Amino acid sequence: MTSRIKEARRQREWSQARLISELERVAARGGKGLPSRETLKSRISRWENNHATPDEYYRRLLREAFGLDDYELGFVDGAVEQVATAVEELRARLVTSRKADPELLDALAAQTEAIRRQDRQYGARPLLEQMRAHVANVEQHVCHAAFDACRQPLAQLLADAAALAAWQALDLGATDQAWRFFETASRAAQQAGDPQLYAFSRMEQAHVLSDLASAGVAAELATSVWEHSNKRVSLPMKCWLAAGTAEMLAAANEQAHARQMIHLSESAVDGLRTDRPPYLVFDPTHLERWVGHTLTLLADGSAEARLRQVQADMDASFTRAGAGLHLDLATVLLQKRRVDQAIWELDCAESLARQVGSRRQLDRARRLRATA
Repeated sequence: MTSRIKEARRQREWSQARLISELERVAARGGKGLPSRETLKSRISRWENNHATPDEYYRRLLREAFGLDDYELGFVDGAVEQVATAVEELRARLVTSRKADPELLDALAAQTEAIRRQDRQYGARPLLEQMRAHVANVEQHVCHAAFDACRQPLAQLLADAAALAAWQALDLGATDQAWRFFETASRAAQQAGDPQLYAFSRMEQAHVLSDLASAGVAAELATSVWEHSNKRVSLPMKCWLAAGTAEMLAAANEQAHARQMIHLSESAVDGLRTDRPPYLVFDPTHLERWVGHTLTLLADGSAEARLRQVQADMDASFTRAGAGLHLDLATVLLQKRRVDQAIWELDCAESLARQVGSRRQLDRARRLRATA
């Protein structure tokens, strides 16, 4: 039976030598050394043939190298807690106050925001392991809050953190993990009584479905989220939901409905100049980029001009978004048979995608190159 470590390596089209290089890179970031490459090659072979199981140190390196979690890599924790110890721990962790600790809430929110800022510029690979631990920590705080008045604001923070972790996992190609994190975010948003965060998490799940080549199902889910939520959310969120629905509809080739949703998103653009929740990293320039992407999916001749304007206006620190913009331009140029220019845009996209370790963008670039 093929191990999940081998499956993960093959999905990325990595040789064992490439995996060794990735492990060395991760270890070096933490200031650690590894044994010789011959020793590592032997260990990887034993792991992949189910003759040995990595210890916790190598599990951490593998999680960060692949962007996958213990479940996806097939690791099983055999530790069993004593009942008395579990009871004692529960007693110690239970929070029976009727109000949430404001300092705790601020600290947890600040940690999510710090990771979000790093992620959009430097990518998810060095951050996802940290994000997984952060989500687990917030989840524990929610679990041990006895009263709803304390639990609900913590659940709101959990929904935000889990949605960010999900997006990072999706960008690294860990689709199963992304879906599970979005499920955590959706449930937490319901627990928090926050219809905006719930709509945000559910719309992001449509992106997971779309990545799984289920364009029709993704469009159906996005439309359902829009219909259920658009009258219950703020104007900025309404704009974002409309843009997301338009993209899913365009991917499913529902042209008329997609254009209708583009119009609805653009009619709400003024809302983006008001206060937005921290998880909605979305302004008029990002809306224009998203509309340009959707028009690209529709093979609309106006897409290039809109994307060029975004290229002039967009903050260069949004590295992953920049990669997506170059990929859209490459797509448009291929549609217009301007192949040499398209190849240049693909080169730029791949360079940026490698900077942030975006497997999702690199996979898209590879598919485009195959059509060039």
